[in-house]
Amino acid sequence: MANFNRKLWAEGKGYSAPLPQKEELDGLDRYAALLDVGCGPGRLLLHLRQMGFRNLFGVDFVFSPLEKVKFARVVQGKAEKLPFRGNCFEGAFLVGVLSSLIGEREREEVFRESFRILKGGGRLFISAFAVNRFYREKYEEGRKEFGRYGVFRSSHGGIFRHVEKKELEGLLKGAGFKILKMERKPFITMHGNRAEGFVVLALKDKGKIGPLS
Repeated sequence: MANFNRKLWAEGKGYSAPLPQKEELDGLDRYAALLDVGCGPGRLLLHLRQMGFRNLFGVDFVFSPLEKVKFARVVQGKAEKLPFRGNCFEGAFLVGVLSSLIGEREREEVFRESFRILKGGGRLFISAFAVNRFYREKYEEGRKEFGRYGVFRSSHGGIFRHVEKKELEGLLKGAGFKILKMERKPFITMHGNRAEGFVVLALKDKGKIGPLS
């Protein structure tokens, strides 16, 4: 991630991507082990706590904001190499994370890792900014600078990448997930700009156990 992204995390700011709602978490026990990947200062973890969940974990590459989260077990680590055993969580969450993953390989690794740490029957919730019409000029500028449409430099200096539907479907299926729901919705960025994004619920089939480490 760019230094600007690190600064955002250190200041306790987070992505404004939508959080999971009750219907997307129905059937999960209040003591189910849930992991927020890229948790930042704990916006999603607090949301889950307020929904009644009590066995919460978070991981992020910048540790200082995590120290504010006292009601969950949080560790420092990368989404591409999660510091947890395989098959140990009932639910995992990628909220706003994809925007900061620029390379193809790191995106693939994040989905493989999310699959690995989930138990059979575990759910993955994703909230991700989509390539959208509001950012066309930024994408064209980004194509000149980075050689790829959908990557852009924000006015504050951060480098981000939005996702296409076909790419997101490929990342999920390539990692072994079954897509239960994928909806495109209006999003608002952390700077108050209009955007669009995907809200996704995916499943790790019960028969797919995978490695323990």
